[in-house]
Amino acid sequence: MNKNESLGRLLVLDDEQDVANTICLLAKSAGYETDFSCDSEGFLEKLSSWSPTHVIVDLQLADRDGIEVIHELAEIECQAAVLIISGLGGRILDSSARAVRENGLRLLGTLSKPFSRTDLLAMLSAETQEVTSSRTFLNEPVTVEQLQDAITTNVFVTHFQPKISCFSGKLVGFECLARWPCEEGRMVPPDQFICLAEQSGLINELTRQIYRFALANMPLQMKDKSFKCALNLSPINLIDDTFPRWLLSECESNGISPSRIILEVTETANMDNPLALLESLTQFRIRGFQLSIDDFGVGYSSLVQLARLPFSELKIDQTFVKTLSSSDESRKIAAAVIGLGKSLGLNVVAEGVEDELALNYLRDLGCDEAQGYFIARPMDCSAASAWRGELGKSKYVAH
Repeated sequence: MNKNESLGRLLVLDDEQDVANTICLLAKSAGYETDFSCDSEGFLEKLSSWSPTHVIVDLQLADRDGIEVIHELAEIECQAAVLIISGLGGRILDSSARAVRENGLRLLGTLSKPFSRTDLLAMLSAETQEVTSSRTFLNEPVTVEQLQDAITTNVFVTHFQPKISCFSGKLVGFECLARWPCEEGRMVPPDQFICLAEQSGLINELTRQIYRFALANMPLQMKDKSFKCALNLSPINLIDDTFPRWLLSECESNGISPSRIILEVTETANMDNPLALLESLTQFRIRGFQLSIDDFGVGYSSLVQLARLPFSELKIDQTFVKTLSSSDESRKIAAAVIGLGKSLGLNVVAEGVEDELALNYLRDLGCDEAQGYFIARPMDCSAASAWRGELGKSKYVAH
């Protein structure tokens, strides 16, 4: 970095002037431009006039608390990355971090006071999923008409995210993720068009198009019959009683055994008609497909679903996996979920693995498989075919 170049602008809000000044000195020594305020009004004024790239907010302030400031940042659509600091307990930091995310802000993370210069600079320089997503995905909402046109013109594709064995580090399969390509190589966010398809009655057409593409364009590794392919299944697809037979036919056409297909059903699947859900999922198992209960741990009927429905796999929700390195509660929940899954004879998968600490912890707990940005991001078919997990085996396996 040229000595005249700045890594970014950091604005600190802390009502203890000595603390705020110290943070600024630490960041400045690493190449950041810095400023601070000891009250929220001054902080918001500087935010508007100075346009920082990073902000640090202390949760305990004299004039208001940090959550109120987070609300203010959300209302003005602050684009700066947010770092929360506090001398309060870990659970309060965790809930504050969730508040940042759920207000649509970019969260860098949390730091418990006192913290080191190394911890501070590592957090400031961290790349987040939210930052990456903002570069990859379009923010403009789409209409039902645009969605229908996209389905009619067959534009939907799938990207493939590798899944590895936690123990050997070897590739075991891929999850197929729906993608809507548009201008300049960017994408419409899946949470926009999947929800819209469900609400507009287009989800069955969309799902079939995505499945067709995925089954016909598997990465070269899928020729190894030990590899498995995970596909997301909307609860609304389960209402279509022709879907299991159709999927079986598509697998036969592509020479893929149903036993290699894992259908991921969200844990929050509609339970308005539990008998219909039971019958539909059982039909898939009779035809040889595997079933995974996705996002496990965030719904209200987790144990009911596990007891009633014929799942073969349990997938830990990434909310807990992403915070394994910083949250004692997440570590305890992950341990409990893995223990439950293993006691029921289920394959246990963790998604959202973003650092080596999380992968090692999951391995120690007996988790079977993992996926996440630390391992590999979702990629198109050609990139997935070129990806070789065994080449990075030392990265994934404890020595």
